[in-house]
Amino acid sequence: MASPNSPATAAMNSPGSTSQAPVEKPSAPPVNILPSQLAQTYSYAHPVLLLALGASRFNALVENPVQELLKDLPWLALLQLFYVLLCLPPAGTTVSVSDGPSGNDTKSARSRKPGYRRKNSGKNDWAGIWAKLMPAFLSMSLTFLLATPIIAVLLVLFGAPLTTHNYETVLCAAHMALLSASALIYAHGVEASVWKEVWGIARPADAVWGSALGTGLGAWFGAIPIPLDWDRPWQAFPITILTGAYIGYALGSLLSRTSFIYGKRIQFAPEQEEEEEKTKTN
Repeated sequence: MASPNSPATAAMNSPGSTSQAPVEKPSAPPVNILPSQLAQTYSYAHPVLLLALGASRFNALVENPVQELLKDLPWLALLQLFYVLLCLPPAGTTVSVSDGPSGNDTKSARSRKPGYRRKNSGKNDWAGIWAKLMPAFLSMSLTFLLATPIIAVLLVLFGAPLTTHNYETVLCAAHMALLSASALIYAHGVEASVWKEVWGIARPADAVWGSALGTGLGAWFGAIPIPLDWDRPWQAFPITILTGAYIGYALGSLLSRTSFIYGKRIQFAPEQEEEEEKTKTN
């Protein structure tokens, strides 16, 4: 029997022992773009392409928002589906060949023996394709079934008309959901700890989280011109909100991959003070 002063007893009674403080599950790491040259190139071209398409259809959006939003929705869904399949690892997998934001690293290739050649069977190829298609279709389904209604409710809570412009609100929410949620669901699935960080704005910066956060912030700033008394046709709801969301998506996707932002988190001063007070108390 161990004595009260034995090292084992002291370890069990220590403040940092695992018996008293449960070990928290580590946060999911930042999502890296797949290391292939095609994925790397298109990951930068994708947000620029969305901006170019949005700019080319802006006049039509001003003339008839409902018709244009409905017409563009399938194309946006296809572009987002192509983006996640080509550039992102599906939920449950990681890009082990990358240690940085770009995903360029030839460590695994250099470690192979001379003359090494990977053998792929047809069965393995189909399994790999299915492993990407399944989470892709799941992400699209959850985007329309869950993310779109949630964003529509948030738009109303933040000032969108409740009794009028219902089609505009739902279509705007669908566009914003595809921009912000489709890649998040594809890369992280429905893992509770990740979505807790998403709603708490505590995810480490990467292309997926940066584009989602940029979409929300862009829509927020895009609402500023609506109440201004300029009498311009493009001030009608939800034109400026959606324009801001697209611009925010592009900026968030590109800036979050830079070396001085990638992997970092947004820090809130009150939380830091609380942690320091807890540390002093313990």
